[in-house]
Amino acid sequence: MTEHVVIVASDGVARLQAEADRIAAIKARCAVPLACGDGIRLAPGCGPMIQFTPREIRQTSTGGFAAIKSGHDGKDAARVADVFDEMDRAARKAHRAVQHRLEREGKDPQPYVPPFTSGQISAGRDYAALVERVSASGVKCSSLEAVNSSGGGGDREEAIFRDFQRLRALQHRIGDGLAKEVRRIRPSQNGGRKRSAIYVRRLVDLVCLGDLPLEGVLASHGWAKDGRAIQSLRASLCAALDRMQGYDLSV
Repeated sequence: MTEHVVIVASDGVARLQAEADRIAAIKARCAVPLACGDGIRLAPGCGPMIQFTPREIRQTSTGGFAAIKSGHDGKDAARVADVFDEMDRAARKAHRAVQHRLEREGKDPQPYVPPFTSGQISAGRDYAALVERVSASGVKCSSLEAVNSSGGGGDREEAIFRDFQRLRALQHRIGDGLAKEVRRIRPSQNGGRKRSAIYVRRLVDLVCLGDLPLEGVLASHGWAKDGRAIQSLRASLCAALDRMQGYDLSV
């Protein structure tokens, strides 16, 4: 019996260890929280997980309503983190840094204010799910309108047509205006990069559909990372998400 001995150079061992560490880090980021139990199995490439408590609204014996925990066997649930979770995590990290500075200076702490409201986040996630459904339908809107006008569509076609109508309405609410206007700036102050205007519709799509944080939106348009620019983009995004919910439609 012939034995084969594989000799790996020291740099090869280092590369193998680095790759093993990289894979271990990926698995750790997408690990299901312990509070969710061991019944959930997800692929390593799904991304970081967020723990939450599923609840359902039930009527009480007194006639009122209460949110009741509805997790399987009393356990919490988990979902894949998205860009809104990432931006909230970054905002909390920055807030903790500010709190530590205030403590060192003997000043009163400030409460944490999330970058987006729950309604704005729901609007963004609902928009992403709607676009995914419309894209996965494989039907062109013009063809669907022809079928619908002739009265030959079935339940599936009617549901898809409603999705198209709702998507059009949301995109109309988002608008096509500028989210960030290009201002004159010397190339040396922007790393020599050429900047382009950021439109509201593009901003919403990059964040909600492309999972791109605000810093990434700036970078994709040639803008240097800047706190004031990020605040301006966030204000534009929040306003668009509010309009998608039906608020401030006169603007």
